[in-house]
Amino acid sequence: MVSVLAFIAIFAVCGLMLWASYKIEPHWVSRDGQRTICYGQPMTNRGEPLGRWRELRVFDHGDGRVEVRTRRSSLASRDRSAEASLTKLTRMGTLAKEGSPRTSLWRVSGASPDPPPRKVVYLLDGNTDPLMPDLLAIRLPASSKAIPMFEALATNKSPRD
Repeated sequence: MVSVLAFIAIFAVCGLMLWASYKIEPHWVSRDGQRTICYGQPMTNRGEPLGRWRELRVFDHGDGRVEVRTRRSSLASRDRSAEASLTKLTRMGTLAKEGSPRTSLWRVSGASPDPPPRKVVYLLDGNTDPLMPDLLAIRLPASSKAIPMFEALATNKSPRD
């Protein structure tokens, strides 16, 4: 009887740890609030998601834009003809395909009016790279220290935008 209860307890703890791993999302903010690690999702002009939520590194670029870096893959589209013609030089001096991580510059449009509970979603646009998605949604906890940076960038847009 004790072994059955121990098995059930181990199974319950494993299930709880699996549930917690899906609920916890990465978030880190530097002390000055200018760099953050959060989740982002590429979107179309109509607001339809193009892929899954993925971990992104976001930096204040200093000219009213933010620099976005992916951890593993790129936000660029997977067009095979464009991918075959575009390559870039990696740090090791070898050629890598376009699917490797790359940086991109975005402007902050503003916050979403109806975000999920205890979250803040900012919409980024203004990227001129034709392989990048039209929009990028950035999801942060509502208590994040990076929110003032996004709010300042959203309110300090240039008149041409």
